[in-house]
Amino acid sequence: MKRAVAAAALAVCLAQPSAPTFAQTVADQCFAIGDIAGQVASWRRHKKTKQQALTQAQTYYKDASDRQAVTAVIDRIYSSSEPMTPDQASMLFTQECAQQKKPTATQ
Repeated sequence: MKRAVAAAALAVCLAQPSAPTFAQTVADQCFAIGDIAGQVASWRRHKKTKQQALTQAQTYYKDASDRQAVTAVIDRIYSSSEPMTPDQASMLFTQECAQQKKPTATQ
């Protein structure tokens, strides 16, 4: 029975038409910026140096705008005199990003 269900689920997944993929950058996604901020705050709390964080970011983020966004997050978190918790950093950066992307009313 389990094999039949697994085979049916696999068949349904494979039969789905593939959706077109669009490249999105981290800088375009507020939730992604928040997740990154939380990770960077965690690195700082676990005694990773700013240079180590920058090196790690260079390894994973190849897009220029992504690198710029991640570097800005790292700079800001490491320049803060009081370390943030990962949750605080995630919420703060997500909120600020959302505020920046909020459409302005034009009349």
